[in-house]
Amino acid sequence: MLPLLLAAFLDTYTFVDIEAVRATGAPESFVRTARIPAAPPKHTCEILIAGAGMGGLGAALRAAERGHQVCLTEEATWIGGQATAAGVSALDENKFIEMTGGPRLYNEFRRGIRDHYKRTYRPFKPTDNFNPGGCYVSSLCFEPKIGVQVLEEMLRARKNIQLFRRTRVLDLEREGSVITSALLWQIDKQQALKITAKYVLDATEMGDLLPLAKTPYTVGSEPKAETQEPHAAEAANPACVQSFTYPFIIEHRPGETHTIAKPGDFEKIRDHQPFGFAFNYSTEYGWRGAFAYRMFGEDPPIPNNMSPGPFFPWRRVFQGSAYPGAHTDQALMNWPRQDYHDESVLDRTPLETARVLQNAKKVSMAFLYWLQHDKMTPGLKLREDQMGSADGLSQLPYIRESRRLRAQGMVREQDIVFETSPRARATHFADSVGTGFYMVDIHPCGANEKGRMMMPKPFQIPMSALLPKDLTNFLAASKNLGVTHLTNGAYRLHPIEWNIGEAAAMVASLRLKGEASTEAVQRELAKAGIQLFWFDDLPESHAAFAAIQEAAMKGWFPARFDDLHASPESPITRAEAARALAGKFGLAGAAEKAVVEKNWMAVDHRNWFHGDLPLYWTDVRMAGFAPANPKRSGPVSRAEFFTQLMK
Repeated sequence: MLPLLLAAFLDTYTFVDIEAVRATGAPESFVRTARIPAAPPKHTCEILIAGAGMGGLGAALRAAERGHQVCLTEEATWIGGQATAAGVSALDENKFIEMTGGPRLYNEFRRGIRDHYKRTYRPFKPTDNFNPGGCYVSSLCFEPKIGVQVLEEMLRARKNIQLFRRTRVLDLEREGSVITSALLWQIDKQQALKITAKYVLDATEMGDLLPLAKTPYTVGSEPKAETQEPHAAEAANPACVQSFTYPFIIEHRPGETHTIAKPGDFEKIRDHQPFGFAFNYSTEYGWRGAFAYRMFGEDPPIPNNMSPGPFFPWRRVFQGSAYPGAHTDQALMNWPRQDYHDESVLDRTPLETARVLQNAKKVSMAFLYWLQHDKMTPGLKLREDQMGSADGLSQLPYIRESRRLRAQGMVREQDIVFETSPRARATHFADSVGTGFYMVDIHPCGANEKGRMMMPKPFQIPMSALLPKDLTNFLAASKNLGVTHLTNGAYRLHPIEWNIGEAAAMVASLRLKGEASTEAVQRELAKAGIQLFWFDDLPESHAAFAAIQEAAMKGWFPARFDDLHASPESPITRAEAARALAGKFGLAGAAEKAVVEKNWMAVDHRNWFHGDLPLYWTDVRMAGFAPANPKRSGPVSRAEFFTQLMK
């Protein structure tokens, strides 16, 4: 009888149910076995996206907007990845984010969060950039469960996305350079599903599909000989992966006692981490030296969020004093001293993975006890309801560094950091599919790395970093793109990860439609509200956003390189217009002379071109170039001119 039963199954897989891991219990109790029937149910979609984090949601929403049938899988109960299920609801962004640098759909997510708090709690001062938590680390901090609600509303508004929650991709079937199908396991239902898709996007938190796709990838740090990065290690080190964290949320209830039971091995964990509020901002890097945070206070750090101050409001996600009704404050605990840095969780056996994750949870629980007991703040209450989990810790660990694709292109330290970028922006990538701006923030691993922070210039996301060298229908769609160990520290943040996902979806969509050129991808991304070329004064809501973005990428827009301004409402000069016309229509030689010879622009009776004067519509003699009924004849703004030019 047993051989007959075994014959009914095609294969057996073991994996860790990450959401089930607890700080106590045997690690093997979190390992699951999936027995796959010989003929699992089948499903078909155009684009399969694994992982419903920031990258996966950006990809799914963008693909759906373009009319594709999307299958979206998520291992956790919650969607949202690092913003929700991984607990980092104090968004890691930049100080330009309220005006620029965020994809249009990502901005919709941010507005949805603010609208919820304004509608539900009616804050005393509901400013346009209202911050529900009044935190210092970000301009938008919120309760993770509210982020989930907003994201689910965004998914429901797009009818062609099928979400497979609590579902893991177990295997991929590959034929030559094509992924032909994916084997899924629905964890709670204990059912297998085989999906056939035309494109597969890996937006998992750890780059889980890379080994399944049998495509080359990197784990840990590369050697300097490979990347030529000034601060790379001399030898490759697969164990040198950024530390990861299990965040949690605490509520401050003065006068009450909510101290948890003392965790096992507390003293050992406390001293090994070590827990504390003191940091040494190394003078070796020109920083201020030793500094100690304090528990409470309301004085904001100066400048912006880059100087230490009070600990509790640093990542506060709910500021009770901002609303009527005398609410208490709640804060997110995602603190460097709470990071698990001893071991990497990547490329482990299922049992080893369970053990490493459990050890990380033990560190977070010990840190909570330290705050309550050793720091003598017993009124800090663990809000077990805020993370949607049984133990109050995040459903998923906050993974800073995943497996990384050995892509057609790679972003290196010297491409983005301040010291090697003498002008306003970092290295220009002609195949840019997005932008980002965040510190190279390396949380130390347990493999002889101290950690590092380097300031970048606003940088770009090259399309080549999303593309494998050996697959034609598979794309990186998250922090698993072609970056190095060092540059991963700048590309792993919320809006950048979202942008990567949207870009991957756009590449897949256009390839499915037979429009595979970089130019086509950039044109459609600009129309969709994705910034390709960094400007600090050109929000995605601007009427000329797409035209100026596309023109800047083509080199036609008069972008300055000593500042970040587009100045869209400034007058365009005759010389700037001439250069743009010559660029678009491929005129050789000096632009001013070329457009005059074409009789597209005129000189006066002294044969002077007057290139520094502002352009009027009547200056361009090309038939049909000027708008039919302009509001005024001139001076013509840059926005007006490039809107016409890019039609």
